[in-house]
Amino acid sequence: MSDPATEPGAPSGGATEIPPASEKSVAAEAKKRAPKAVSLAATPDRILLRLNKLLATPGGLSSFLSTFNYTLYLLAYLESKSTPLKIRLYQLLNRTAAVPALDATPSHIAALGAMVSTTRTTLRLFGLLPLYAWLRQLMQGPKPGQDQVLYTTAVTQCLLYIAFQFLENVGLLADAKVLPTSYTARWTRSSGGTTAKIYLWSYRAWMGGVVCDLVRLFREAQLERSKRSKRAGTADVSAREADEKTDQQWWSQMVVPLSWLPVAVHASKEGGVPGFNLGLMGVCGAMAGLGRTADLWAATAE
Repeated sequence: MSDPATEPGAPSGGATEIPPASEKSVAAEAKKRAPKAVSLAATPDRILLRLNKLLATPGGLSSFLSTFNYTLYLLAYLESKSTPLKIRLYQLLNRTAAVPALDATPSHIAALGAMVSTTRTTLRLFGLLPLYAWLRQLMQGPKPGQDQVLYTTAVTQCLLYIAFQFLENVGLLADAKVLPTSYTARWTRSSGGTTAKIYLWSYRAWMGGVVCDLVRLFREAQLERSKRSKRAGTADVSAREADEKTDQQWWSQMVVPLSWLPVAVHASKEGGVPGFNLGLMGVCGAMAGLGRTADLWAATAE
């Protein structure tokens, strides 16, 4: 093999002046010359790994699917209302007053939202197991020093959620023909053979559980005010910081039932609430799950 110094374009001073191989690597040169491009190229990989970590955490899959589902509802509603904008843009770009023939095919976003909703309902078939574990824990009685109102509220909420989950499971299994029609005939007879009544009472039980969350939070606020009034004027800086953190957590928790309540009222009313559309449902549902999903996402960076 010839000496590198005699090759065309090689340094005239000999092989010792040729940069080491590591400095000539494509990756090193790319990183040196375009660090932003390399960083952007690595971003999808980091996002996918963090998403995988999020879905693997307890409650991560449920929280992500809920937020994703209601975001799709909002997007589907906005898409359905974008027809006048599409027509106006077409007329401006083509300098014409003619109205284009828009595609009348069903929305792909709405179809995806319906599929995710069905997936979430199917996954909730196993939701009675953690509720049973919660009920067993509650049946041991209130913990030492636990407020009786909070304990009673927790028992009531647990029973309501069990009723919700049981009825929803019955409705889903009946629709899938897993349960014989004779098992649900007394429920479906009044609704023309459909499971609408079963789901209606299921959602009413869910609304009761959401109301229990509001009762719990208001009771916790009442107890917190009473505790602070007893040490009024004696709290130090650390105590005030702890109070501020408690207040922030309370408000972030309050957002959840306040966001779910309009959805629950709409679902539990036969025929729904007039004017409550898919867009409002999407906003409420996304707001309800956004905080928890954001916290779980932030935890994946650790």
